[in-house]
Amino acid sequence: MIKCSVEKRNKIKAAILATKEKRKHQRPLVFELKIDESKLNIKEREILKMFFVEAKWLYNDILSTEKPFSYDYKNTTVHVLNKDKVPEERTLKYLPAKNRQDVLNKLKDSIKGLSIFKKQGKRVGKLKFKSDYNSIELSQYGVTHKLVGKNRVKINGIKRPLLVRGLDQLLKYNNLDYASAKLVKKPSGYYIKFTCFKEITSQNTSLFSKIKSPHIGIDMGIKTTITTSNGDTYDIAIRESERLKRLSRKMNKQVKGSKNRYRTRRKLQKEYEHLTNRRKDKANKVVSKLLTENQTVVMQDENIKGWHKGLFGKQVQHSALGNIKAKLKLSKQVIIVHQSFPSTKQCYRCGNSYDIKLSERIYCCPVCNLTEDRDVKSAKSLLYEGLTSVNYIKFVVPVEYREVTPVETKPLLLVSQKQVSSTKQEARDLSRE
Repeated sequence: MIKCSVEKRNKIKAAILATKEKRKHQRPLVFELKIDESKLNIKEREILKMFFVEAKWLYNDILSTEKPFSYDYKNTTVHVLNKDKVPEERTLKYLPAKNRQDVLNKLKDSIKGLSIFKKQGKRVGKLKFKSDYNSIELSQYGVTHKLVGKNRVKINGIKRPLLVRGLDQLLKYNNLDYASAKLVKKPSGYYIKFTCFKEITSQNTSLFSKIKSPHIGIDMGIKTTITTSNGDTYDIAIRESERLKRLSRKMNKQVKGSKNRYRTRRKLQKEYEHLTNRRKDKANKVVSKLLTENQTVVMQDENIKGWHKGLFGKQVQHSALGNIKAKLKLSKQVIIVHQSFPSTKQCYRCGNSYDIKLSERIYCCPVCNLTEDRDVKSAKSLLYEGLTSVNYIKFVVPVEYREVTPVETKPLLLVSQKQVSSTKQEARDLSRE
């Protein structure tokens, strides 16, 4: 392999440092553009298809070697297993060298990530061979990809610029800094995900200070996806459609390996993608509404994975609880209460706790006679716990809680100091206890 000169390496390092410094004053934006397949000729369709096929061959070949970090991506000969599980050599004809290098770098990053987790004491496994490759990195704007005109994108390895839909999303912004992208294959077609950076303005930095809405606590559940301390409910479950069930029954009756079964499977994948998109859309709207209308959102670090393994796995799978939780945890407006906090059992007025059955939908405290819907009560308990855990109680406790006396707040304050220590606290693995 040809090594770079010292002067060239210094230039690369200086460019990387300059980019890092520039990114400190920018915020990322990601735009998804769909390639219009109706305007592709036969050769372009074949190239796009073989991009992902050859990327899979290359990935598996790198993974099969003993030293993946010393793999020569410029080599166009790979070893693969055919349909009879017999090894054979094949030549990479379509995938450009830069994209081959990106496949190698992506695999290296995955190995480094597993190594870091292992050093932290976490249990990690091994990377597995891929049966399908769905995402190809386009790491360098101007080399691997480039905007051409108002509605076309040039991709390295394809001579003619491709017609895309949705490019107006990028063009409406001024002075965007274009960075990397991804060529993605989905059941509904091919997409390009552009990553761009935009300068942070004073309006963006003062967004939090403009929010004047009250604080809110949210309780996640099975029957109702989200219940707020104000009594609002959000049911965002998207259940299986009749078309999905019909296609599943049809595919189960067809012969494996047949063309009809392959066509049915493609239709089934498109239906799954459609349901997933609807679920993500609802989750994004709920998260946006909660964060824009409230100054502080308090939530519990629920064990969604444990719920999925239990009796309500199907209901959890149809909802978007995991997606909502992941998005909320990224926001600085969110306070996270530890999952061991008894939000359902504990009364937010007197601090008393008692067991309540799942069938009991009304919470009745035997000490202070508080009677309230169990989900709304849980959301209020989380709100109270989250605010007291960060010393907000003196300034920002909502009006409905201000009649609570110092004597009554003492039990909750003791609980909060023990159980909630950080807004970034991770969930505890209860299966090992």
